[in-house]
Formats: sequence, C-alpha cells, structure tokens
Amino acid sequence: MKTHLLQLSYLLVFLISTSVAGRAQAKEFNSKQVPTGVHWFFYLDVDGFKKTQLGQFALKQAKEFGPELDLLAKQLQFDFRKDLDSATLFGQGEDEKQWAMLLQGKFKKAPLLAALKWKDEFKRLNEAGHKILTWRDGKGDKQETHFGAIVNEGLIAMGSSKKRLVQALNVLKGKAPALQPKQLGGLKLKKGNHFLAAMVNVKDLPVPPEAQAFKVQSIGFRLGEQGKNLTAQLLLNSADADSALKIQQMLQGMLAMGQLQVAVVDEPGAKKLAEILKSLKIARAKNVVQVDLEFPVVNLLKQLMMNVQKREGDQPGKVELKFEIQGGPQKQDR
Repeated sequence: MKTHLLQLSYLLVFLISTSVAGRAQAKEFNSKQVPTGVHWFFYLDVDGFKKTQLGQFALKQAKEFGPELDLLAKQLQFDFRKDLDSATLFGQGEDEKQWAMLLQGKFKKAPLLAALKWKDEFKRLNEAGHKILTWRDGKGDKQETHFGAIVNEGLIAMGSSKKRLVQALNVLKGKAPALQPKQLGGLKLKKGNHFLAAMVNVKDLPVPPEAQAFKVQSIGFRLGEQGKNLTAQLLLNSADADSALKIQQMLQGMLAMGQLQVAVVDEPGAKKLAEILKSLKIARAKNVVQVDLEFPVVNLLKQLMMNVQKREGDQPGKVELKFEIQGGPQKQDR
C-alpha cells in the first residue's frame, strides 16, 4: 500500500485514481462509500488540509519540484497541488494488497486515459457489470498490475486487485452493503473540524494477549487545526463499560507517571514535553475512551523546518525526480 502512495515513480497511478466526486468543496467522509466489514480506513480532506498552516508548509516544500510537477500537470491536465480535494483509502486484513481507494478532485478523462494507454498490458475489461481498466507498471521484478474504473465524471475508484475493485464499485452503485455510522466506534466526523480521520477494527485483527484483556474493538483517530492549535483525538472503543474504565485508569496512570518523570528531568526538551503532557485530556463515555491533545501549530512548524534544514545539510547536491508519463520516462535533475 505504501508503495502506491509514496513513490513518485507511481505518481501517474495516483493521479488516475485521484478523482472522486464532483468539484467545489471537498466532501466529508462518507461511510456509505466504504464496504461494510472493512478492517481499516483512512480519510484525508486534502482541500481542507491545504488551507491549514501545515498544508501551506507542505505546499511550500513541494515548490522544490515545481518545474517537474508543472510538466506532468501540463501533460495530464491534472495538478494534484490544486485539483486534488480528498482521498479515502480502505482495506481488509494486514495484507497490503487488499485495499481500495477513492479520491475527490477535478480531472479530464481523455489525457489521463491517453497517458495510460502506453502502459504495459493496458486493457479494458467488463467485470460484474463494471467497466474496468487494468495495466502493469514498474520494472523487472517490481512490476505490478493495477486496476481502476471511472465511475462517472467525478468519481474514479482504484483497487489492489480486481476483486477488491469490484467490491468497491458494488458499494458505490448500491449493490453491496456499506459501512454504517454505528460501526465507527464513537468516531465523530463532523464537517470542518478535522482534515484527517482513520479507524482500525482491532477485533477483526490479531492482537497481543495483553491487549485482549481490555477488549478493544476499534481504534479511531482524527487530526485537525483550529485557530492556532493542532488538535488530535484518539478513541478506544471497548466491548463494555468496565473494560473502558480499565483503559481510562491505565492511561491516566501512565500520564501521571510521565508528568512526574518529566518534572525532575533537566533537559532542553523536557519543558516542551511537559506542556504537551499537560494538554492531554482523557475522558470516557460508556465504553469509549477519548484522548484529546491540543498544542500550538507554530511549535510543530519550527520542528519541521529544523528537520528540513538538517536533511538539506546532510544531503547536498542534486535530487533526481523521475516520472513515467506518456512517451516514456522523463527525468529532471534538481
């Protein structure tokens, strides 16, 4: 899964899948687009993120590859820096090949298809009433088969396998059951108060024996930016109230110990860590334990900037950015 999201050599695959629903403002996470029984999901409001201080920092860093990205955007008539609105990724099990992806944005079908046609083994298939595109990408032993489908003008789906893609398409067309809000395990996803949300259904996955004692059913997470602060929320959904109470007491005990240890440490970062621990809030509502964290965005940006400067200092010289687009690989040196 990480290969498809992070490696720039697969950017074309990412772009052909980066268009889920309409335009204008990015929509809130829609559980009706996700199959019931998924073991995990990840939702990113890209449009909302770009408006935050963190998002502006990320866009500024992307300027390093501006000319190369401009070239790619011109060829595909799709610029993910401007045209990508949101992304929903979900899957089953620990196998990284069991995922599907839906993204929201603005795209033009013709140039994207034209760029795909030169890919190895590009084919159009009819599968279970769906029109599917398939192709192979990569080199040598690392070559992989990809599956995608253009559902409508603004909706494109991708799957790690034909089976996973068909499942996603069946849900989108109402032919298969979707994830119900009650299956979110207390994870509240109100519009506008977060740009990232994720959940893992722990009860469906193998967990250590010590974790089973707390009967955790699912773990939810969301991240947002409100005013000058970054807000993070972790939700632990347990099978019953007694188990949730044990989790709450354990976390409160760990927090108290951490605060005591930091208080007696005389180190430069101890004060900042103490401030973070002080901002942690732990609460419980029936069988759901909620952990809230809030801290200034400016502090995180300072640390990120230091990391960027250190990286640039440790890795002098040019950076090679390579895209495989229509007409064969094109390489630019930076």
